[in-house]
Amino acid sequence: MSEMLAIRDKVRDFLRKYDEITTPIIRFIGALIMYISINSLFGYSELFGKGIVIFLLSVISALVSSTVVVLLGGVVILVNVVSVSVEVALLFMVLFIVIYCMYMRMFPDCSWILALVPILYLLKMQYAIPLIVAIFAGYSGMVATVFGVVLYYFSVCTEEVNSLIKSAVDEDKVQPFNYMVETVLKNETMILTAMVFAIVVAVTYFILRLPIDYAQYAAVGIGGVCNILFFMICSAALDVSNVGLGSLLLGTIIGVLVAYAAQLCKGLVDYSRKETVQFEDDDYYYYVKAVPKFNVPAKNKNVKKMTGEAVERNQEQQPVTAESVYDRIKPNSRNNMDRNISANPNTRQVRNNTNTNNAARQPRNNVNRNNMNGQNRNI
Repeated sequence: MSEMLAIRDKVRDFLRKYDEITTPIIRFIGALIMYISINSLFGYSELFGKGIVIFLLSVISALVSSTVVVLLGGVVILVNVVSVSVEVALLFMVLFIVIYCMYMRMFPDCSWILALVPILYLLKMQYAIPLIVAIFAGYSGMVATVFGVVLYYFSVCTEEVNSLIKSAVDEDKVQPFNYMVETVLKNETMILTAMVFAIVVAVTYFILRLPIDYAQYAAVGIGGVCNILFFMICSAALDVSNVGLGSLLLGTIIGVLVAYAAQLCKGLVDYSRKETVQFEDDDYYYYVKAVPKFNVPAKNKNVKKMTGEAVERNQEQQPVTAESVYDRIKPNSRNNMDRNISANPNTRQVRNNTNTNNAARQPRNNVNRNNMNGQNRNI
């Protein structure tokens, strides 16, 4: 655990130290992954199939806000869907306007969830979505999770429409708009997934915020168990048969592990060192529980051990005198020393005698200098 925390702290310190460089790079990589995922789901346009276009969009996305990145992603999807059918593109435009105007404008910090959901679906790690959203977004991420699920299944229905149009003998008889509306609204798997994910997000975040010990660890585990139970119960209630138990169990286990890794990146707390504080004022009693986070202790300074011979050799090379010691003393300590000397009558008398002797020597030295100057003039 300590080694993992040390690696995390080193990475975090490096990113903070070079924040002006690392932040655009990370945003560029995230945007590049998002556009590649969009091409995997909506790869119908030749324009956005070119690598240079995706690269330029990723560079632009690295320099703008997250809400603008989501807007650019929506434009890319719209252009791809237009290549399939104008009616499907109009339906997507209405859906995206509802998502963007009614939710993204109010919760801009949750815009990353819309991009994360399709990516995890492509990686077959969709069961980690509600756990990660609960850890990093909480209740505000429930709606974005539902929209992300709808967006993924919209891509599945668009692929079906595209296959239907290509295989139809008479394209005029195909009605993409009606087909999309009926398919999306009657897609029981999409409704089941969106409902279960929203419930798991709420349950996980509720346990995560409870003032009990080890709530962070229990929330992820209980969220994984609820994910399995709710999928089984809701699939039986809605008569959905395409939810495999094996894939559900394996996907949930992988999702729990990914969620624990995400929790480690965010920060773990050490419940063994918790402290409880109680105090009061004129109106209230206060009960405060403080739980410190796991931190890697700072390394001790290297102390150089020297033998007696080395110490003597060092002292010979740098002899210590009264003047050097006085110069090395801090200014505050020197002032205190001078005040102590002035306050001591014996020290004051010695200083006065020293000053008197110096004053007596001064005339004698002046006489000697005058005699020497006279002799020099005679010469």
